[in-house]
Amino acid sequence: MAYVVDLAGLLLLVAGLVVAYRFAPDRPGTPPAGWHPDPAYRGPRSRLWDERAWTPQVSPGGTVADRGHWFRGRFWGRWAWIAFGVLPILLIGSAAYRATATTGVMAVTSFLAMAAVCWAFYRFAARQLDLDDVVSPGEIVAVAVASSGATLLLAANINAVLLDAGGAALATKTVGFVEEGTKLLVPLALFALGKYRDPRAGTAIGLAAGFGFAIAETTQYAYATANASGPDFCGGETASPTVDSVVTAQIYRIFTVSPLHWFWTGIAAAIAWRLWHLYAYQRGIGRKGLWGGVGAIVMVMVIHSLNDYSATLGCGNSGVTFLIQLGRWVLFVAMYLLFRAMARKSTPPQLIGLVSRGWTPHRLP
Repeated sequence: MAYVVDLAGLLLLVAGLVVAYRFAPDRPGTPPAGWHPDPAYRGPRSRLWDERAWTPQVSPGGTVADRGHWFRGRFWGRWAWIAFGVLPILLIGSAAYRATATTGVMAVTSFLAMAAVCWAFYRFAARQLDLDDVVSPGEIVAVAVASSGATLLLAANINAVLLDAGGAALATKTVGFVEEGTKLLVPLALFALGKYRDPRAGTAIGLAAGFGFAIAETTQYAYATANASGPDFCGGETASPTVDSVVTAQIYRIFTVSPLHWFWTGIAAAIAWRLWHLYAYQRGIGRKGLWGGVGAIVMVMVIHSLNDYSATLGCGNSGVTFLIQLGRWVLFVAMYLLFRAMARKSTPPQLIGLVSRGWTPHRLP
């Protein structure tokens, strides 16, 4: 069975990567290069947009940028209806699983619900950044497919080897490096091949890679949770799973755990692609661009590992466990805010004043 999963992962990885590469046209930057009111400055000042990013070049005078309003403009959209559509998927799927106790039913439900949550978030982000100008929905799906294949082929096997070698302590300490490296494999490969180098396109395929990982992992967890046995993270015996416990665990994962995957990859890509564009490809390979991007990738790897390793710190202490869980909710909000802060630096000129203030660029370049 393991070989079948590995083969499926390889096929998905290759097929998705080839499609994402072959069907990526050489798009011109939008809008054309020019001076615009500086969205990161409260007074009259202009900043140069170079077709793909806001540059460090500013000019005094001009008009004051319209910085938008909170929770208005393009904040709400069809993405909300997609998000609401997750509820009937979970209600119907969970009812069918309770009626049949067939793990495959919960796996399909998890796959559909996770995919819908991913697409809702992508359409939300696309609305704020005009991502459809730089990457098509089909290309996003292709990158997600490739990333899901990498998850099955690489991350799952490497994590299993580390778990067998050093137990939960080693596996949780290294998981961020394994999983973030796996997720970024496809975006970095496409970047190296000269595709999707626009900063907004980088953010888009970074999210897509996180989506593919989240969908594959969440689907796998339906089987893993339903058949859980042996020692848990703390060395105790895993409680026998019930239908209700599986449903609860999967719903919790879909809405709180899995989104971190695309937040982390989206943060890394939003920072790295923008820095590599501004500093590496306009001025030669400069240290600020190269190492700034690498630093962003390492940062999310470390945060990811610390998040998972924290699960081993509350063993036998309910008070610590509660604080860790509270900290994870704080982390969830913080990672969304950090993703927004990094992604909005690439909000294009035509959307300034139309997007909500939360998506207006701050602290440029």
